[in-house]
Amino acid sequence: MNKLKASTLIVATILYASILTAKEVTLLMDWFPQGNQSVFWQAMLDNDEHDLKINVKAGGPGVKTTQAVATGQVEFGLNGSDSVMMANSKGTGLVAIFANLDHVPYTLVFHPNQGIKSVKDLDGRRFAVVLGITYWKWIKKEYGITAEEFPLKGDLGLFAKSPNMFQQGYSIFLPARMDAKGIPNEQIKVADLGYKPYSTLFTSQKLINDDPEMVQEVVKRLRMAFVKSLNNPKPTMDLILSKSKKTTPDIHMNAIELMKSEFLPTDYSKLGCMKSERWVELAEQLREVEVVPSDFDPSKSYNLSFLGNCE
Repeated sequence: MNKLKASTLIVATILYASILTAKEVTLLMDWFPQGNQSVFWQAMLDNDEHDLKINVKAGGPGVKTTQAVATGQVEFGLNGSDSVMMANSKGTGLVAIFANLDHVPYTLVFHPNQGIKSVKDLDGRRFAVVLGITYWKWIKKEYGITAEEFPLKGDLGLFAKSPNMFQQGYSIFLPARMDAKGIPNEQIKVADLGYKPYSTLFTSQKLINDDPEMVQEVVKRLRMAFVKSLNNPKPTMDLILSKSKKTTPDIHMNAIELMKSEFLPTDYSKLGCMKSERWVELAEQLREVEVVPSDFDPSKSYNLSFLGNCE
């Protein structure tokens, strides 16, 4: 009887310890579910294999990931490294820990046969854009151009019947969406113009201080999930398509292939890696357009220690 009681106590203790150590975190995306988020959705699909439960929450218009993480509504958020630094210039204490893309795939899409050979040829045209977005501030200053800006609503029909306008989008999605609808298009990629913020998963410095082991576990999980989602994209594609009607299997797979060729390292052990020099360069660009103070220190906006050897 005593042995039975002892065994029961041991089992109960183990179960209680498991409950205490079980953790759950939320990753807030910056837009509706789409292919560039595959790594995060794959990590959620893998939850049954791990103690740490990763929940992914879709974003959309009006979702402020930097604010949500800074105020403790969620543990992690997705956004560009420029947005992280701009938030930190206001004292939010955010820290990027993982790059899911080498750069945010901003692009400027326009109609063919309009005499547009360079970004300067867009000067004075109508532009569907997220008003106030930082990369456009930098382009206007760097290239000395302006445009008749109006709020981006993703209306491909308006673009189709407005040959003089151009539109903001992601290079891995918007041209393919237009192609699928038979809308001729060409593009100028913002990265080719010299502005390349990382697409990053970030958290708070407070969480790093309180639970660095959990942050390390998230990075480890993401690296495993990334490889899995790239080698077998179908599970995440099916999940993403079930949550968003804005894409198709062809558009999704085209995005995955573009990510592999233009946005991700060929050595998958380097997935997530970032370089300090890129943060320093981008911070200088942000100073140029006065969205961060002249004495802003970018080094507090990222932490490379969770990524291991990125050389």
